Parts: sequence; structure tokens; C-alpha cells
Amino acid sequence: MSPSLNNNTFVLIKPLKKKKINKFFIFQHETYGKLVKKLVKIDPSNHFWFEGEHPSSISKTQVGPIKESNILGQILFSISKSSIKFHL
Repeated sequence: MSPSLNNNTFVLIKPLKKKKINKFFIFQHETYGKLVKKLVKIDPSNHFWFEGEHPSSISKTQVGPIKESNILGQILFSISKSSIKFHL
């Protein structure tokens, strides 16, 4: 499976109150800085779990739980040399 977002891709984000599983988000991580990952789980403590699609991406456990306040926004649109995509 190839990644949905390639390197050197420009994205348009929007802060959204309702977070949907399998959508891409940008969030601030205390160790890795800003990351773009797919939301895969919201746990009972209302923490958000993300993972990448690329095999060499850091794992969900390496990223760890993310607080909602660290989520900058959902990716709505992306553009790269090879594609233009809506992520609605």
C-alpha cells in the first residue's frame, strides 16, 4: 500500500471539533515536533492514537497517546507534484 500523502506535499488543514477515525491530522508531538498521521483510535481517556501508512513510519506506540489540545487540524486538501486530493 502506498502512502496517501507523499513527501513535499502541501496541505490545507482546518481545526475540527469532531475527529473521525481514518482521517489525516497534523498534531504537535513533544519529541518529534509536528507530525502528519492518520487517526486510528480514540481511547476511553479521550486520547488520540495516530499511525502512518508507510512501513518506515514511526509506530502508533512510538507516537503514543495525543491530547486533543495538541491536534492542530484535519487535512482537507493536499497537492503535490504527482497528485491533488481532497481528504473529506
